[in-house]
Amino acid sequence: MKQEKLESILDTAKRMFARYGLRKTSLDEMARMARVAKATIYNYFGSKDHVYLEVLRREMDEIVEKISSSVAQEVSPTDKLVSFARAKFRYMRQAINLLNLDREGIENLLPSAESIRSELFEQEVNILRSILNEGVEKGVFHTNNALLTARAIAHGFRGFELNWLVQESEEKIEHYLDELMTILFYGLMPERREGNNETG
Repeated sequence: MKQEKLESILDTAKRMFARYGLRKTSLDEMARMARVAKATIYNYFGSKDHVYLEVLRREMDEIVEKISSSVAQEVSPTDKLVSFARAKFRYMRQAINLLNLDREGIENLLPSAESIRSELFEQEVNILRSILNEGVEKGVFHTNNALLTARAIAHGFRGFELNWLVQESEEKIEHYLDELMTILFYGLMPERREGNNETG
């Protein structure tokens, strides 16, 4: 029974925070929608902020699990990297509360929320580093520092998140990702033909 109430509170909270944001979400309304007493929410979580943080943690865990699962289904490092990118944007679109962190400036109100966002970033970096290391071992990728490369890719993706996921259609994001992957794998400069380097 306790677990059912907990899940009901968190499911309701996730929808309400996504719709109204942290500031405008009412615990009274949350209790009514979840069909529990307001005191029950306080007993489980202590405050509205703690409910919010738990919702963020759950979204983070779900994203990491789904990205990892998508990557694990691929065999080649190249396919794993593409799978990572597609899964990240597919599932991040569903993590409305994590996405809203950047828009609402929640880190100023609730620094712990930003630490969850940072933890998600670090977990993404770890997945990327693992893919890159495998690619280097198999002679598919070349990088002198897999961690630095992983962080650069992760920062790049994070920079696109808000604009792409809020403003662009899923189809457009797919096209952007295709182009981004092409640049990542092959660069912008065409390889020089051997004949260009020959003299006389």
